Amino acid sequence: MEKIKILHRTPKGKIIGRVKKQPRFNSPVGIKLKDRVKKIGKIYDVFGPVEEPYVKIIPYSEDDAEKTLESDNVFVMNEQSKKQSKPRKKGRR
Repeated sequence: MEKIKILHRTPKGKIIGRVKKQPRFNSPVGIKLKDRVKKIGKIYDVFGPVEEPYVKIIPYSEDDAEKTLESDNVFVMNEQSKKQSKPRKKGRR
């Protein structure tokens, strides 16, 4: 999990943060609570310098957005890579 430094909230409700390396679009974003990680949104946009890009996060709810602004423990969650299926073998015709 990669940490996100939360900077501010836009007037339209999205959250702007900064990361050390570029995450994938639509990656889930989580907040670390006492003993678990709660998904609070997803990466909508990545912009700015390549070295330390900014990310735009769409929160799932208004409560999640408020929790994000108050917390220092916000992370880009690693998605499980989908298992790639083998190509089908063509049968006899």
